[in-house]
Amino acid sequence: MITKFFKGFTLLEVLVALIFFSLIGLVLQEVTASTVSAYLKVRDNTYAEWIAENKLAALRLSEGLPSPREYKEELDFGVDEWQILTTVIKTENPDIMRAEVSVSQRNTETNEFVKRRSLSGFIGRY
Repeated sequence: MITKFFKGFTLLEVLVALIFFSLIGLVLQEVTASTVSAYLKVRDNTYAEWIAENKLAALRLSEGLPSPREYKEELDFGVDEWQILTTVIKTENPDIMRAEVSVSQRNTETNEFVKRRSLSGFIGRY
């Protein structure tokens, strides 16, 4: 007698289940998109930090002190194009220079560079 009532689902029950699972799918899609966006931002900031640290290390390892001026160069790193702006500034001590490294990433939509990271340090003669 009880089995008569459980022979199948009605159309209304199927539609309610379909709407329920569709809403779950939309929420999962939003969470996934947000996670991917956060990952890409962290990746880009990490790359910019590495590029700035590498540039400052290269300045420190070079022979002699660089002349005080601005240096601009472009670099392909990862899947993106980057611009490195290095400003070398004199200090009170003639054996030490201050270097400010600014790293920008090319925005693929606007084709302009967007600043990601800045790093400052000192370069000594010895």
